[in-house]
Amino acid sequence: METRSHLYFAPSAGRTSEDDQHYLIFHIPGNPGLITYYDPFLSTLHALLSSSPTSPSANFHICGHSLAGFETTEQTHNLAGLQAQIQHVDDLLYEEVDEVRHQSRQSPKVLLMGHSVGAYILLEIIRRHRRRIEGGAPDFDLIGGILLFPTITHIARSPSGMVASALLAIPRAAHIASAIIKSLTYLIPASFLYHLIRVFACFPEHAARTTAAFIKSPIGVKESLILGKDEMDMITNDKWGEEVWGAATEPGTNSKDTIHSNLVFFWGSNDKWVAQKTRNELIDARGFRRSKASSSTASSLSDASSPVDGWKPSMFIDDKKIPHGFCIKHSEVVAEQVRTWVEEIILNHNES
Repeated sequence: METRSHLYFAPSAGRTSEDDQHYLIFHIPGNPGLITYYDPFLSTLHALLSSSPTSPSANFHICGHSLAGFETTEQTHNLAGLQAQIQHVDDLLYEEVDEVRHQSRQSPKVLLMGHSVGAYILLEIIRRHRRRIEGGAPDFDLIGGILLFPTITHIARSPSGMVASALLAIPRAAHIASAIIKSLTYLIPASFLYHLIRVFACFPEHAARTTAAFIKSPIGVKESLILGKDEMDMITNDKWGEEVWGAATEPGTNSKDTIHSNLVFFWGSNDKWVAQKTRNELIDARGFRRSKASSSTASSLSDASSPVDGWKPSMFIDDKKIPHGFCIKHSEVVAEQVRTWVEEIILNHNES
């Protein structure tokens, strides 16, 4: 069973004109890093934005790639830790920017999205981007970031993280566990495994197909565990400075780059991969305010604006009990919320 390692949703046909602004929304998956888990989420978001009356002159290119090592059709021999994944995503982002630039004949404005460890990677990409432009190098216009159920500090202190860190601390745990899973599923056809997942895990079609492909992939299970070990070891203290969190732009930087005022965090109310204590401490230290967000009463970024603290990231806590793995069964409700934030980030950028 094979799945795609790249998803791309182009601007709606017949809607584009030479005067339109092109936006690239680049999504970074969590772990396991198969992008097809997010197919319904990204396709729904694309449909919502493409039909939105609030952005009639905006053309949206929405894309995402699987993380390295999670390919289901190609034999990959190199396992990638967290730092290698950051470099991998950074390289893919620039390839996508160049591709949209070639298609549209203009430099797109870029908005990043990241889920779970993808949010950690997102912040690292922002740090690299800010350093480039502060050094005077030309770069694309990064207008915002949306972090969904982010695991960016002390993941090992979360309920699930405590279990994972203990298991992954066993010597060669990733190799042993992946070998066991391979041996147990070796004789099971991928199509039958897909039906087992649908029945016993109650997964929808896209998630069951992706999970079956992940289990049967060349090194996907081992890659997931290797990456997970790095997450437990490396995602600890808040390690980002003001170039990420929102200080005033340093002299000599790209004045159009307004990432400092357009970071949005969406936390789960009872996320098993995020310790509530560390989440609340981060919100108090870095965020503008603690808030609730839901699809029925979409929270606005303007709710968190003030002359003093308006530049700080907007941080919201879900009140609908959406699980950490929202991309399995809650893609549409999260896409509705993200659509609101994308539109407001664009509005804030255009007014800055």
